Amino acid sequence: MQVIKRRRSFAGFIALAVGLIGFSAALLLKSETHRWETRFSQYVQGISGVVRNQLDTNEAVLAGFTAFLQAVEQSDAQAAARYCEAVLAAYPHLYMIEVARGIPVSEQADFEALLRRNWRADFAFKDFPSLTHQAPAQQLNLGETWPVLFMYPELEQARAIYGVKLESVGYLSYALAQARKSLKPTVSPIFSMYEGENAYILMQSVMRPEQAQQPARPNFFGSTMVALLVIKTDAIRQAVSAVDPDPQVGIRAVLNGVTGDRGVLFAKDTELAGVLDRLLLPRLNDSVEITHNSQPVTLSFERQLRLGDVLTAEALTLLAVLAGALVLMPLVLVRHFKAIEQAEREHEKSAYLATHDVLTKLPNRQLLSERFEQACEHWHQHGVPFALMLIDLDRFKPINDNHGHEVGDQVLRAVASRLLQTARSSDTVARFGGDEFVVLVADLFNAADAEKVGNRMLDAVRQPIVTTAGEFTISCSIGIARCPGDGQNLAVLLKAADHAMYQVKQRGREGVAFAGNEAEA
Repeated sequence: MQVIKRRRSFAGFIALAVGLIGFSAALLLKSETHRWETRFSQYVQGISGVVRNQLDTNEAVLAGFTAFLQAVEQSDAQAAARYCEAVLAAYPHLYMIEVARGIPVSEQADFEALLRRNWRADFAFKDFPSLTHQAPAQQLNLGETWPVLFMYPELEQARAIYGVKLESVGYLSYALAQARKSLKPTVSPIFSMYEGENAYILMQSVMRPEQAQQPARPNFFGSTMVALLVIKTDAIRQAVSAVDPDPQVGIRAVLNGVTGDRGVLFAKDTELAGVLDRLLLPRLNDSVEITHNSQPVTLSFERQLRLGDVLTAEALTLLAVLAGALVLMPLVLVRHFKAIEQAEREHEKSAYLATHDVLTKLPNRQLLSERFEQACEHWHQHGVPFALMLIDLDRFKPINDNHGHEVGDQVLRAVASRLLQTARSSDTVARFGGDEFVVLVADLFNAADAEKVGNRMLDAVRQPIVTTAGEFTISCSIGIARCPGDGQNLAVLLKAADHAMYQVKQRGREGVAFAGNEAEA
């Protein structure tokens, strides 16, 4: 019977152990999953911010260029090239800047002849389908033609684009019509460029007063133009890759065009997760709509959590500790309580360091602020005023400069000790920074009492101080501000005391002054 009971107890212990380990593992996995969900959300926000910044930059550059086109002379392509050079140097993710000019259909032949005489002897208007040997695309009748007359940089592989009529480019015809209706930027669908790679165009209509035509010079920039910013989709992908800390996140960015088309800006795929990963762990998904004025983009994110993500070295260590705890419970408990005691000691030490100056062991600004709040509360409840004394050492800097910081530190520690010994137990002596100290003097009913305390501080400080570099005699200047007469918050009282202290400095140092010059010594 005892054997059976022992076996049952043993089996119960094993079942309990397995249950505890399983429950703890489930909680651990849940905690790690939640951590990854938070991290994934932060990742989505970060990447969305990068993409939004790129889109905002594109729109800002285009706005600047359209403003430039409203001022440039009709034939000054060199000034336009210099402007574009500066822009592309500042924003290397941009591929090309172009300008197309609107020309009435009836003036095409004359304008073409003018550019042949004054610019390029081989210049000609071109239909894009003929240039690329594609079937003619449906185009809108805009009542005028829009040849490309300016490009920067002048890439050899793109030279054939000069003279191409934008309305003949199928994927630009509708966007061009939209840009003509409004002065706002318009985005084209994503397309394959003549010189290779995918891109999209951000365009904006430019209107300016009609200028007198100069027959002897090529007129690149007229009264009606369209500024075009060519952005490679790969530039957006590279901007994301530069700040992408998680290669396991799949990203798909879709540009929502003016015609309702949805073109893929870039897509970042990941390796297929294992069967266990997909079975045991969730797939994280998120979507962000960047409702941009000119370039609305939809970002889709997904990440399949993997066992390697949640079963980190720390997590595995915790599981091992849980299993070992069931076998070595007494030892673990003893070590646990020791660790708690050590943690409490460390906490006490950290709390002390957070509220005290390391050099002088006096309270620091934080503890002074807490004591000030207590004094204010006491004043509100019992009507007992108090004072702040700002003490600044006179001619301390020469000691530091001539004998070194170690000797200066010895002087500061000696002064701190004397101030602490001179103050009452109810007062607070704090180091405010450098060679400045603040004394919070509680329960002061009149200025005479405060002056007595200040004079005691002066006497204590002026006593000779023995250091490794010899004996020094140092004095101090004290400014006193009282609550509530000089203020009711710490910043105001410190400012008042500081002003009073500088009055002492101006009188020759080593003395006591009250805020508002109510009393002086």
